[in-house]
This record gives sequence, structure tokens and C-alpha cells, in this order.
Amino acid sequence: MSVKLDLAGRRVLVVGASSGVGRAVAQLAARSGARVALAARRAAQLEETAAALRGEGADALAVPCDVTREADCRSAVERAVGALGGLDVLVYAAGVSPLCLLGEAGQAEWRQVLDVNLIGASLVTAAAVEPLAASRGRAAYIGSYSERQTLPGIGLYSVSKSALAALVAAWRMEHPGVEFTRVVLGNTAGTEFAKAWGAERTAAITKLWIERGLFPAPNMMPLSHAAEAICSVLALSGFVDEIGVMPRPSDAQLET
Repeated sequence: MSVKLDLAGRRVLVVGASSGVGRAVAQLAARSGARVALAARRAAQLEETAAALRGEGADALAVPCDVTREADCRSAVERAVGALGGLDVLVYAAGVSPLCLLGEAGQAEWRQVLDVNLIGASLVTAAAVEPLAASRGRAAYIGSYSERQTLPGIGLYSVSKSALAALVAAWRMEHPGVEFTRVVLGNTAGTEFAKAWGAERTAAITKLWIERGLFPAPNMMPLSHAAEAICSVLALSGFVDEIGVMPRPSDAQLET
């Protein structure tokens, strides 16, 4: 049974909305009555999603943004605030996860992960915190179960998400007028989490996991469940500091 949400009139900016969790959240928020600005680096995919939502009668606009560029972060927020007339909600769903052992990771790999998963989140928040404070709004950030149980090869990602948790706590302390929430997600189907890993590299790391008796949680929750959980937090009157959303035994099995 799907959750019935009421986000009528909420002014929402979703960063990382060109695919995966971010796109699913933007779509559900718009279909639940929110006015949504979708931000991401891939402008064509972003506009395609926004146009499809407008075709359904929703209020949606595309705002191209590369979160590794400070000027883009400021510009995306300014454009969203200008178009929406303010901001009630920020959702930061941008993220990358290279498949890389820590001993192999150089400065370039670390910079890529931290620039997108951590620094970009703070730069967007810095630009958005004033309009969010004006509306007594909220900001939600996508965390990961890998913070609790990481695996060889995804250590960079796990470290960045653990740092994101500390970042959210720090923003909450500095700006008590904004409600900061972290949403920890378990394995989720329909994302691009492993898209860039490559078959050969994936096979090698998977072999390492099997040899050490390690493997990811065997189930994948539907993308719609993650989006519903996040949008439910946005729709609540009360404050939620953290929520964890995990697959159930009945959800789809990972292919191994």
C-alpha cells in the first residue's frame, strides 16, 4: 500500500535529481503537490524529467548544477528560490561511489568522492540556509547503510557518508531554525550506484568479498520505498533528526 502524501504548496529543491533516489523523490514530491526545482549536472536528463512532470500538471523546473563547482551551487539555489518564491525544503541526494580499495585510492579519487558527497552538500546548504531559515524549513541528506557495515572497495564512499553525518549535525548546531534530517538508506534498486564500476572490476572485488565471507545485504528495496520514506519526512509536521529505511526479506534478491 502506497503512502498518501500532502506536500501542496511546498517549495522543494532536490539536488541530484537526474536519476536514482533524487529523481524518484522529485517526482513523488511534485505529484504530491510540491513545487519542485530539480538540480543535477546532466541537464538533458534533468529537463526530460521536469518536462514529463509538467506534462502531468505538476510544477517542476530544471536547474543545471555541478556540485563540484561552488558557483554552480550558489546559482542553483538562487535560481530555485527566484522561481519558487522561496524555499521550504532542500533534499541533497547527489552522490558517487567508485569501486576502489583504500590502498589504491589517490588524491583524485578522494577528491571526487568528497567533492560530491560531502563538500557539495555543504556548499548547497550554505547557499540555501538563509531562505530555509526564513520559511522555518527543513533539509534532508541521503546517508547509507555502508556507514554501519562497509565492504572492501567501497571504503571511500562509506567514509564520505560518515563525514556527511557529522556535517549534518554541525549544520543543525549552527542553524537551529532549520530542521536537518539524515535519511540512511539500505540497498536500493534502480539507482546508478554501481554503474561506473565495470564488469571486470566488479568481478574482482566480488571475488574478494566471497573469499572473506563478506557480501552486501542480500535484498534490494524498491526505489519507490526510499522515495516514500524521504517524502514522508518532508510532509511531517514534527521534526525527524534521522530515519533508516532498509530492505525487507520479501524484497528482490541481489544477483550474485
